[in-house]
Amino acid sequence: MKKLIYIAMAAAAMLLASCEPQIIEGGSAAAPIAASDFTFIVDGQYADAGCVTAQTDGNFVKYHTEPATTVQVFSVKADGSRTLLGTGASGVINVKPKRGSDPNQTLILQAINQDASLVENTAMVTVFVPGELDPELKLLLGDGVKSWTWDNGLVGEAQAFWGNAGNSGAGANFSGPGIVDGKWWGVTSTEEFEGQSAHSAGNVVLDMNVNAYMTLDEDGGITSYGADGTKINKATFEVKNYNASRNDGWALGQLVTSGPAVLFPYSINMNGANCNTFDIMYLDENYMTLVDQKNAVGSWAEITFWLFKNKDGISDILTGGSERAWTWDCGTGADGNPIAFWGNAGSTGGGANFTASNVDGKWWGVTSTEEFEGQSAHSGGSVVPDMNQDAYMVFTADGKITSYGADGTQIATANYEVTDWDGTRASGWQLGYLETSAPAVLFPYSINMEGATVKKFSIMYADADYLTLVDDKNAPGSWGEITFWKFRAK
Repeated sequence: MKKLIYIAMAAAAMLLASCEPQIIEGGSAAAPIAASDFTFIVDGQYADAGCVTAQTDGNFVKYHTEPATTVQVFSVKADGSRTLLGTGASGVINVKPKRGSDPNQTLILQAINQDASLVENTAMVTVFVPGELDPELKLLLGDGVKSWTWDNGLVGEAQAFWGNAGNSGAGANFSGPGIVDGKWWGVTSTEEFEGQSAHSAGNVVLDMNVNAYMTLDEDGGITSYGADGTKINKATFEVKNYNASRNDGWALGQLVTSGPAVLFPYSINMNGANCNTFDIMYLDENYMTLVDQKNAVGSWAEITFWLFKNKDGISDILTGGSERAWTWDCGTGADGNPIAFWGNAGSTGGGANFTASNVDGKWWGVTSTEEFEGQSAHSGGSVVPDMNQDAYMVFTADGKITSYGADGTQIATANYEVTDWDGTRASGWQLGYLETSAPAVLFPYSINMEGATVKKFSIMYADADYLTLVDDKNAPGSWGEITFWKFRAK
């Protein structure tokens, strides 16, 4: 037995002693290809992603390359920037240009050589150009671009706008703005939000401010900003599987981003993990609810929710896409004091200081029907129906404004338009102007002007819930007297 062991050991030693390193020759890099070495072939165009319904100018383009070459396919925007549509030697891409574009669209085809050099080719496809936005994009973008901010509720009535809930599986129960079915917990202020940095990998980020916002545009871009306008993230987005009937019983569809760009894109209790696919649970012209299911549908598993409201889509703010009523913003403010909804102020020149709750430079204002009726000197000596705190006015999408007394009796009607609108407040003062063909805004009398009416107002603040107008009396800045009107959506 021992002899056999010795023989085996000796054989192993000889084998080890005889081993010498060998160099194994590898292959060499293939010769670089040129743009002329491959061709983009359109196999068909279709009305649907499944390539079932053929359409001559269909936006869904089925393709392959000859010889088979893996390419990235990009569309090109008017500003020269690119959007990645797909990758592969074959596949289906969705070429959907914005309204008013040339139906003949140029595609950029990009291939990579083994030496990491890039080669580009181009192709042309003729596709359908929509005359109108898809219904869901109309809600999301308004006239083509819209900003959304946190929906933290009405002043003095804090609402949780980011937090967690149990997945009830009943999507229809997300039936209106601010309604989160199965809600457990959420933050209601900047201060509370900043205390939740464990969910953003320990970082207090700019998204955690109630005045942070994100802008979505018709080119498929989404950009998030801090309260001061500092850019946070930028990506592209698309809406997938949208169905207003909520056929799957849960979501209306999905908002999908190419990278983290939705405000605070962190799912709760996920150690800083970003979310790029959100279930759309509620969406109208002014309010949106998103959810991350965390791949655990139903059974009361934990989900994360995000609540947003329209920040600057002025047409949707005023009319809600059809018609919308506005009334005096009376009630109690966050400080516990009554809200002054008509009065005077000094024109500070600092338009950005007008917020949902603040009239910059405010001197005085009425806070009730009784106080208002005592100010008839400003309406030519008459107590008018507009002076009731429950009076209201209705804006319609066809450009009409009509005011009503508290009992619904019509007071006045006129045409209106918004002019020089710029949500960035580039002028430093107003966001734009609300102009009416005749006096029809509630109580259209400027203070201390002996009954003079106003037909052109500076829009100082507007969002889904609040609207503040001012008569500059042709003297902005320098603390000259101005009149203010504060309204809230009815």
